[in-house]
Order: sequence, then structure tokens, then C-alpha cells
Amino acid sequence: MKRREDRVFEPKPRNRLLLLPAVLLGLLAAMPWLLEILETQWSPAGFPHFRELIDSVITALLGIWILTMIGREQEINRTHLEELEQLSLTDPLTGLGNRRAFERDLEVALARAQRNEVALTLLYLDIDEMKHVNDRFGHAIGDETLRTLGAVLRCSSRLGTDSAYRVGGDEFLMVIAADARGAETIAERVASSFKERSPRHSRVSTGLVTWDGHARVQQLLDEADTRMYRHKHPQLKVARA
Repeated sequence: MKRREDRVFEPKPRNRLLLLPAVLLGLLAAMPWLLEILETQWSPAGFPHFRELIDSVITALLGIWILTMIGREQEINRTHLEELEQLSLTDPLTGLGNRRAFERDLEVALARAQRNEVALTLLYLDIDEMKHVNDRFGHAIGDETLRTLGAVLRCSSRLGTDSAYRVGGDEFLMVIAADARGAETIAERVASSFKERSPRHSRVSTGLVTWDGHARVQQLLDEADTRMYRHKHPQLKVARA
């Protein structure tokens, strides 16, 4: 999977940025001599404010340059802040959103589902025997396993409708704009594709919960986690404490 390429600012060469102010400052320094020469060519009566006019033009040009530089710096700072914000919401290994992004986006998704009266389902996924994969095959294989699930979830997410996140070591969440039946189809496709593509043909346990229009975020998470745990350990009759 290709990593997202960071945007790199390529500022204009410093000599080009400083050329205009250097020329203007040079003109200001030479102004007394230049004005003396120019005033000998024209009648002072014809240009009574010639000196003030030249000073105003140069000052205006310097002001324009300063405002341009301020605007440019503000644009660079704004873009840097946007990139930092994006990094703070992204899991670096898989490129998916992290827990912070999930908590932010789920609130928005629930409000949109309620407003539009559409179904919303939460899919909780946990890679089976991940510790065994790391211990036996090494963390490089473990990381590739995580990246693979991230890629499968990304491919299975419908643009502008579904979203996927890595919220823990081997725990992932997917917010699906579909009812339980539609989300179950997606979950089965994810599990099948992941088993086929993962380095050691790993499996995932899943838990699905469809929002009833009233449950809070933490209640949804707890219920999806409980259903995932029952899937992983079907012999257990009670949920985890």
C-alpha cells in the first residue's frame, strides 16, 4: 500500500523574494540625489509635489510587498496546521482514522442518520491470535497483517458513506450506512478478503450493532465489542465484565 506523500512547501528562492524590497530601499537611499537631478530637468512650478509623490509611490510598493509576505506566511501556517490536524486523526501504520477521529466522526454520522432517517451500523473487528502472529513470525509480519486489514476496510468503504478506523492494537471499527443485513454482507466480504490477502491467512472476529436511534456512542461501542467477543469465544455464555 502506498503511503500518503506529505505535501512539501517549496518557497520561492530567497533572492527573488528580497529583490523588490532591495530595489525600493536602494531607491529610498538614493532619493535625495535622484530628486535633485530630476528637479533640474523640470520646472518646480510644474511639479510642486514631485518629491512627495515619489515617496508615496515607494512607500506604497513597500507596503504591498509586506502585505504579500504576511499573506503568504499565513497561508503556509494555515496549511501546516491542517496537516498537523490530519496527522493527529490518522493511524500512521494503516492510514485509517484513529480513535480520536472515530469519536469525532461517529457523532456526526449519528446526527446525519437521525436527520435523514437512515440506518447506521457499527462493525467491530478484532484480528484473531494477533499475539501469536507477532511472536511466531515477527512484528514485520504483524504490521503487514494490520496494514492488510486496513487496506481491506478502505476498499470496502463506500466513498462518502462508510468509514473505517484503527482504534487499538489489533482492533478496528467500521461505521456503515446500512441496516443489519447490509452491514452483515459487508462484514462477511471483509472477513473473506482479509483471510485471503493477509500474510498468514489470519481471521477476524466481528461484532455488529445497528443504532436504534437512542443509544449513546459508548453504549454502541460496548454492545459491538460484546458481540465481537462472543464471536471470538462462542463457548462463553456471558459477556465480559
